[in-house]
Amino acid sequence: MILSQKNTLTEDITAARKEGFTSDFMFRNGRLTCRTNNKDYTAEDCTLIEYCRHEGMNDPSDSSILFLIACNDGIKGCLTSAYGVDADTELIEFVMSLPKANG
Repeated sequence: MILSQKNTLTEDITAARKEGFTSDFMFRNGRLTCRTNNKDYTAEDCTLIEYCRHEGMNDPSDSSILFLIACNDGIKGCLTSAYGVDADTELIEFVMSLPKANG
């Protein structure tokens, strides 16, 4: 495992970068878009490697979730989202529908 709830979100992103998850993804129009190569990926193109929720240090309701995603063309990157009441439910549903690594 790369991610740890003992770490801050920033620490986990740094750890992920060291493990080769160097791209950043954003979610739009039901697809992931890689900010590095501007390529769109469907759910069929991606695998969910790992994810971890983080709570804000001063406000536990300030929750975020970090997803590590690998694409079938070798691109590996991070996707972050709010979690809880502020979550983008379409994004969360998309990512949780991805095939899981080792499973």
